[in-house]
Amino acid sequence: MIFKDAQHAWNPTQEEIRLWAYSNEKIPEQDWELAVNSFVNIPMICSFIDDDLCNRKAFFLGSLYVFTGDTIRSGDSKQIENLSVLLGNLVETVKSESLKAWIERSKHLIVNPEEYDYEYWGLGSKYVD
Repeated sequence: MIFKDAQHAWNPTQEEIRLWAYSNEKIPEQDWELAVNSFVNIPMICSFIDDDLCNRKAFFLGSLYVFTGDTIRSGDSKQIENLSVLLGNLVETVKSESLKAWIERSKHLIVNPEEYDYEYWGLGSKYVD
């Protein structure tokens, strides 16, 4: 077991997230996408999605959509700018079409925040296959 209890699962380290990404353990907590999302973790999450050995691609891709949606919904211009810069940096390194689509959709949502729809940018995103 990677996490001793719920408190630890809601404050995971990058190493714990990485261990879970390649494990067969169940999701540690409902809505755990919210626990793994941070600007610091996004490049690591993208690396999981680009890695054919990771069996949690859908989970992590969904977490990216939640991250973008939550950032846009916050209305915090500094955080939105940070997301825009992050997306610009990631576009050069991501390989998978699903990540490229997330980046393009995220850029579009930044420019058109009124198009936010929870079904696509919330938990259980319809963008994730």
